[in-house]
Amino acid sequence: MKRFFLLPLLTLCAVTLHAESAIEGLSPQMILIQARSMFPQENIEITGTLETAEARGQNEVVRPYTLSLDWTDGNPEATCTVFDEKLETAVQCAHLVRRQGQTTLALTASDGTVTENVRLNTPVGDSDLTWVDLTFNYLWWKEVKQLSEDECSTRNLKTRQGGRNCVILEATSPDNISGLNTVLLWIDISTGYLVQTEQTDQHGKPVRRMWVQRIGREEGRWVPREFRIQRTGMRRVTKLVISTIHSASFSVEEN
Repeated sequence: MKRFFLLPLLTLCAVTLHAESAIEGLSPQMILIQARSMFPQENIEITGTLETAEARGQNEVVRPYTLSLDWTDGNPEATCTVFDEKLETAVQCAHLVRRQGQTTLALTASDGTVTENVRLNTPVGDSDLTWVDLTFNYLWWKEVKQLSEDECSTRNLKTRQGGRNCVILEATSPDNISGLNTVLLWIDISTGYLVQTEQTDQHGKPVRRMWVQRIGREEGRWVPREFRIQRTGMRRVTKLVISTIHSASFSVEEN
């Protein structure tokens, strides 16, 4: 099984951010498009580790992964492979394709068994990360609104996250994804990049949060180096660490 795939899609957290651009005055739909445009619009390959750990920091499982994605044409695709700790065996391989507003997910197990039409809210390996998190599928959702200050106050949502002032968008899933109804997105006002997300279930209750933990400036671009994911009410934290990013025009190596 290949460790890198030509692919493509809605991305994972290993995305490099392009030139800064303000989003004030834009409609919610345009803000979402702007956030999406901050991701690399070219074939890109990413390597890193997927780690699950207790809140106190003790690692439970560390899984190397590779991610290939392509947002070059309007029909994004992505392939992600998760390996065992020694990087010898592919534990799971996922292929996602978005066509005509619908996303399909196929998983290949370590024994070669392929399962088609897997629901997007399925966990990635044995982590708390889901394929919705990993691929940023919600950046393509059409039904989106911006929460007002009153709505944020009523729902106890803070607009300042990670030291940045944000607007909060609420995107509603177009697909019948079990356990997932909407995704809240914190978008940095000054740059337009995605700072944090929170998934809610059909009852409006938060079920999972993902945020940028570490970010750096590389060759004039903002580059996320670590994301964290935590399920509501759980102590365990999943870390998505980016080690290398390669494309035709950009390259980042682990420090």
